[in-house]
Amino acid sequence: MRVFFRRNLASAEWTAALLITVVALLWQWFSVAHAGGLWRDEICVVDIATLPTLDQVCDAMPHDHCPLLFLLLVRGWVALGFGGSDAGLRMLGLVCGLGLLAAYWLASRMMDRGLPLMALALAGLNFTVIRYGDSLRAYGLGSALIVLSLALVWRFMADPKPSRWWLACGFSVLSVQTLYQNAFLLLGIGLAGAVVCLRRRQPRHGLGVLGIGAVAAVSLLPYVAPLHHAQDWWMLSKSGLHLAGFLRLISEATGALLGVWVVLILFAGSMGLGCGGWQKSSTETSRHRDLLLFASLALGLGLVGFGCFIKLSRLPTEPWYYVPALVFAAVCCDAILPRLHPAARIWSLAVAVGIAVWAGIMNPAALQMKQTNGDQVAARVTGLAGSEDLIIVHPWYYGITFARNYRGTTPWTTLPPISDFRFHRYDQIKTQIQMTNPVGPVLAAIKATLRSGHRVLVVGDLPPPRRNATPPANLPPAPTGPQGWYDEPYTQVWGSQLVYFLSRNTAHFNPVEASPAGPVNPMENLRVQEAVGWVEPPDASAK
Repeated sequence: MRVFFRRNLASAEWTAALLITVVALLWQWFSVAHAGGLWRDEICVVDIATLPTLDQVCDAMPHDHCPLLFLLLVRGWVALGFGGSDAGLRMLGLVCGLGLLAAYWLASRMMDRGLPLMALALAGLNFTVIRYGDSLRAYGLGSALIVLSLALVWRFMADPKPSRWWLACGFSVLSVQTLYQNAFLLLGIGLAGAVVCLRRRQPRHGLGVLGIGAVAAVSLLPYVAPLHHAQDWWMLSKSGLHLAGFLRLISEATGALLGVWVVLILFAGSMGLGCGGWQKSSTETSRHRDLLLFASLALGLGLVGFGCFIKLSRLPTEPWYYVPALVFAAVCCDAILPRLHPAARIWSLAVAVGIAVWAGIMNPAALQMKQTNGDQVAARVTGLAGSEDLIIVHPWYYGITFARNYRGTTPWTTLPPISDFRFHRYDQIKTQIQMTNPVGPVLAAIKATLRSGHRVLVVGDLPPPRRNATPPANLPPAPTGPQGWYDEPYTQVWGSQLVYFLSRNTAHFNPVEASPAGPVNPMENLRVQEAVGWVEPPDASAK
């Protein structure tokens, strides 16, 4: 009877894992098919990766948030002829997303022949992981490499052969060369492995595990100087992260399953430590408990390290920043939960199926979202604007998407004007926020265009002007502004100054229908508004 039960349970586990994998594969394709054109963060990656020389790629790399490996992958993809369109570039993102699904299976099979039920249900069907793991960013590839590094370190610990050490070392280096934050997860893996080896009274093997992390850390040394130099402009983005904002972002990233994630992670970590922390014999049971101890320590230490990275960076994070941590936690839970007790396999199977059903109800609509409408907006403006008109793009970082997609001859500028829209030029914005009136030249150009009888098209995210608008407060030049060097208050004031100027000086201001039907990523949902006719303000004081 017991053998019959085990066989049927194993069949149920395999069936559930395969079915969830098939659904995840379909959703990967569904998401990419609806993603549309590249949005600004993806465009930055492509523009840096395709600079004429590798020296230029290395010089521009600090303007993005990932190391060199993914940039080289994009460069190779384009060189092979697959990157001639946004759709072709999206196929590389899909390959990375499919690689992440494969990594769930490989990692679980390498960790004592488990099945990736939790990883597939929690992460494989999570819309944040799907959308941004499939995007043209390093998150999908980096997440795949860190979970493979986790599994390969365990494989080395289980049978410490030199070939396994080199393999774990190689994947660990690749993982940190894809995402900087993987270094903190890898530190947790290394410390967890060293603790298990010390408990086994195998200090040499523990040094071997720590050596894997040390080699990966050494591989990051060439980035120290460029990243230190980049802080001169990245400080414009550093607003810090507070608890309320962190919880909101995590809730969004987990797709309303935050409570489930928290309960599973805390339960897996605490029970893994409890069940794996005692026996010291060399039996098969000891290996089973070693895996519990290793995975639970890696889970706790890795997530703490990742949290330290987020805190130390002081960047205003977004849901996709947490994709590697979510994937890592899900794979660790897979290594722990089914091994806690024979009955835990049934419980883990039921929970995974329940999560998969919930995801099936909630996710499809979220996966239909376009990453941007910037391509459609640029096409609409191309057909609408005349050569004597003027196009204003605000906020300035929308200029990255507009520059890639705009094909017209109408002059355009951002607010304030900058000279390079290939990637985020915070170094140029730093110059602007130290000026007294950086938007003055743009407002003067608007005045000249409207007075000559031509139109001004405003592209971006601005409320329509109101006749009773109040003048915005001027900010002192940075760093004496309200938040020091942080640029967002200046961006908001520049937009308010434009709205106020148009409200007092424009005869007609009309919205232009330019956005396609269907949901669009709120991070880049552009609108078009048209200003026509010049009106002198009552007090004749507008400039």
